[in-house]
Amino acid sequence: MEKSFQKDMSHLTWDEVYARQAKRAHLMGEWLHALGLKSGDRVLEVGAGPGFMSLLLADRVGPEGIVYAVDRSAEALACLKRLQEERGIEHIRRIAGDAATLDPAGLDANSALITMVLHHADDPAGILSNVARLLPPGALAVVGEFDPEGPGEQGPPRAYRLPPEQVRAWCEAAGFAVLDYRRQTAEHYMLLVQRPA
Repeated sequence: MEKSFQKDMSHLTWDEVYARQAKRAHLMGEWLHALGLKSGDRVLEVGAGPGFMSLLLADRVGPEGIVYAVDRSAEALACLKRLQEERGIEHIRRIAGDAATLDPAGLDANSALITMVLHHADDPAGILSNVARLLPPGALAVVGEFDPEGPGEQGPPRAYRLPPEQVRAWCEAAGFAVLDYRRQTAEHYMLLVQRPA
């Protein structure tokens, strides 16, 4: 039986979260293409969890690049650390903390991935505002979420989902320009945003 949804993910083990992340791998190609990620880039991932996407990002940016994997759960990042050690990946920097208040010290990202995390956050608008502050002018970010109009066969219940109009408004209030919006599947949408130069 499906466990009752909790915003803090306490209804799942981190292995279950990783498996759910893996089920969204088909969305990742569009995210990476939109960001134009290449070898040597430095990308901030907000809500990295146990790290499925962080590992794919690390493959894309290569050892010359850096993935800053941010999550408020130290336990989730411990799972990522174990996977990094198993695979010999050293260019993912794990940062335990709230992305809405994250300090820029030691961070030098030139793009960001903020996907399937805002509906878990206590302050989603604060996360977007702080990420805009952390990125340099001209930097791109992808924001992805579950659509409240979707069938609800995967992801959070509709009551927890964020309408794209709301996310767009938060992005614009944070100072991002919205360059593109698209529905990726019946359940998922994404926005490509840019910090103005």
